[in-house]
Amino acid sequence: MRAAVLHKYNQPLTVEEVEIAKPHEGEVLLKIKAAGVCHSDLYVLEGSTPVPPPLIPGHEAVAVVEEVGPAVSGLAPGDAVVTSFIWPCGRCRNCARGMENLCERFADVRLRGVLLDGEHHVYLKGQPLRVFLGGVWAEMAVVPATAVAKLPMALANRPETAMLGCAFLTAYGAVVNSGAVSPGDTVAVVGTGGVGLATVQVARAVGARVIAVGRNPEKLKLAKNHGAEVVDVREGDPVKAVRDLTGGRGADVVIEAVGSEETVDMSVEMAAAGGRVVLVGLMAVGKKAPIHIARVVRAGITIVGSYGARPRVDLPKVISLVGRGLLKPETLAGPLYSLSQVNEAVEALRSGKAVRPIIVPS
Repeated sequence: MRAAVLHKYNQPLTVEEVEIAKPHEGEVLLKIKAAGVCHSDLYVLEGSTPVPPPLIPGHEAVAVVEEVGPAVSGLAPGDAVVTSFIWPCGRCRNCARGMENLCERFADVRLRGVLLDGEHHVYLKGQPLRVFLGGVWAEMAVVPATAVAKLPMALANRPETAMLGCAFLTAYGAVVNSGAVSPGDTVAVVGTGGVGLATVQVARAVGARVIAVGRNPEKLKLAKNHGAEVVDVREGDPVKAVRDLTGGRGADVVIEAVGSEETVDMSVEMAAAGGRVVLVGLMAVGKKAPIHIARVVRAGITIVGSYGARPRVDLPKVISLVGRGLLKPETLAGPLYSLSQVNEAVEALRSGKAVRPIIVPS
């Protein structure tokens, strides 16, 4: 099969012929129909998320099951599925407590570029290749069966559904699980990339008033098209703008979807007394952000981290919201690129020209 391979950080990917092993126990072999290009992938390409090359990036995809490994139930060849970037083992303490997005086994292997069993599954000229959370920038991939959810036939042939397993799953976790957003709450979403705009849609779907904060006029327009009020950070103080829109109170929930010192500080300042700040955006590993502690304490602000959501519990709910027309990934996805155009797709995301470029391997 063909796959996009990163040999060195900050270098173009090369499309090469590689070999893929059969799925092991609890795994499935997938034929990739479409895969998203996410900012988390950019961090891997740059080395900020230190998965050692050579490796195959890509962690959100819509696919068809080709083969199931031993001890896999509920999936069969021919099933259309969407992949999650979270891989629950189903056996560790956190999985047993219903926090499979914080799976201990997954946390151990996530940056090692191997599957839950610690094994490599893809080889280039006999040498093992690492994969970043699936390595779905390829014609085929092996992932844990716990990391996929079936798609109804109505969604099976839509490339944009690749976004469901990362951007929209992350948004759902931030809004519903970590943010505990209720109908009528005011939610400020800081950042209008793929996750931020997915968060706008999920927050609107649960009945919240949404204020989108960003700097890209086209992306702010997309947020507005989905019912959000918008604040352009280039036009003045965004904290003041959010407070003005909320009668001086601030937002009940602020969801930070960028991952920078500036936006973390901004998010804390935007929160209402007794409000909640949900941190979703990833910084480079080891990077820190200052927080106005006196304000957090005196205003009783809760700050929580949010890492994805539960694939086996929440991903089917996300799929249902799409089927009901409450989430519209097609408004964010594209353009489509062939696998040989992978570097063009990466540049489209990096430059801000696209919210979520989609790679169609074949």
